[in-house]
Amino acid sequence: MTVVQKESAYQQALDWMRARISTGDWPMDQRIPTEPELATLLGVGRNTLREAIKCLTSTGMLEIRRGSGTFVRARTDIGGLLTRQVAVSEMLHVYEVRRALELEAVRLACLRRTDDDVRRLREALDLRDRTGRTGDGADFADADLAFHVAVVAAAHNPVLDELFAGIAEPLRATYDFTDGVHEPALGAAHHERVVEAIERRDESRAGHGACGYLDLFVAAVRERQADVAGPSNSG
Repeated sequence: MTVVQKESAYQQALDWMRARISTGDWPMDQRIPTEPELATLLGVGRNTLREAIKCLTSTGMLEIRRGSGTFVRARTDIGGLLTRQVAVSEMLHVYEVRRALELEAVRLACLRRTDDDVRRLREALDLRDRTGRTGDGADFADADLAFHVAVVAAAHNPVLDELFAGIAEPLRATYDFTDGVHEPALGAAHHERVVEAIERRDESRAGHGACGYLDLFVAAVRERQADVAGPSNSG
């Protein structure tokens, strides 16, 4: 039994493969089925299949590793493109995109938040604080990122949700890159200020709080960059 119809076989194969990635049916960093397996499953020719894989590779969702196969690299097209950009720009471009999205998100959250949003933000903030005290960098990174996802969700803009989800993977990588630069408690007051401001619908205070933790974020990236680069050889 084939998956796609003969009409627009390329587009249907592309959409089907993209869906397998975005839903997690094909997990991150895992090898996808081989070309012969996919051709049989989808009922399309090898050329059609290769074009679909080429498209997903060009956006960064898939990565071809010679001799090993094709692997999932990102859940979304934008995530793949930004993941590739991270390697080139040392993560500062991701920061610029995050700053633009999150400052708008906190503003909208002040206008649109519900009581349930505030409750979820409080729960996310509590988890962030608790994991920050345990000293487990990976758990803290996940909790901190979940907090910021909750802030964006409180804006109630599905396009903003999708855009922020698109940078989640490269953004998560920056936590590993900056691990140990700043203590989690350093940004706690800024995060608390944002939640309080959203609850009070105070756009100005929310924006200042967000700028506080965003500035800490970019400072940590730049400090780690300096550590990696080492002392200048210019004299």
